[in-house]
Amino acid sequence: MERKVIFNSIKPFLIGLGVAALLYYLTHWWAFWVIFPWIGFSVGLGIYLRKILKGKKKILGRKVAIIMVLPVLLLFVPIYNNENFQLEGIVLIVSVGFLSKGFIHYAVAKIFGPLIWRRGFCSYACWTAAILDWLPIRKKAKELPRSARNLRYIALLISFALPLYLVFVLSFDPYTEYIYKTELKWMIISNVIYYIIGIPLAFILHDRRAFCKYVCPVALVMKPASYISIIKIKADQEKECIECGACNEVCPMGVDVMSYMKNKKPIRDTECILCSDCKIVCPTKIIA
Repeated sequence: MERKVIFNSIKPFLIGLGVAALLYYLTHWWAFWVIFPWIGFSVGLGIYLRKILKGKKKILGRKVAIIMVLPVLLLFVPIYNNENFQLEGIVLIVSVGFLSKGFIHYAVAKIFGPLIWRRGFCSYACWTAAILDWLPIRKKAKELPRSARNLRYIALLISFALPLYLVFVLSFDPYTEYIYKTELKWMIISNVIYYIIGIPLAFILHDRRAFCKYVCPVALVMKPASYISIIKIKADQEKECIECGACNEVCPMGVDVMSYMKNKKPIRDTECILCSDCKIVCPTKIIA
């Protein structure tokens, strides 16, 4: 069992090395050897902590992993390469046909990656959620109506409309005024806006992931691929759900996990971020 735990903990690092090798071969940018192995190591450490910690403390494993990934994606790459990884920055460069390393990040983490690991990025690598997940919020309030999550479409519209308006209406030239010049400033400003909205909202609603549910436009980018992703949280067909509701209570995204487990079906809700917190608290271990 110990060997299996160690192997499962090392796998993300090995995958990170593989991704780094592929991207280095395609782009010859050395920093990929830092980014993806570090992300893999962080995720692997999180998996290991989830195995060795007891009870609900296992949830700390993922929180440790996501906070470790934060400096690589929020500081190292943007500062070193003067790039903006936020959605509006990607839309801006794509609108003029420039596919930078920021676009590669988006393609791997948020466009094609979810076909495999759903919204795992939200669980283990999002730099906004990394801060939100550590907020000292104890009591979880009642969920807002599911329809409130449609507010994210407004944020998505702004993220697309603003850069497109700049390029096609105001004749803003990203090549001379933005790419590798003011990208970092955009990255900092947009992240500050996200935190200014996300942190107070978390305390107001007593929900660390309130920003993810009701404001974040990136979630909508990942949702289509997440629905058909390879990896899903499933129910052990040999065990029974006792409908205690512990899984629903702990789910950071408000997924009705219990209904899926009760009906012995895999979770297809695209709000699932593969955090597996539900698996930790399930008394019957039906969640696989």
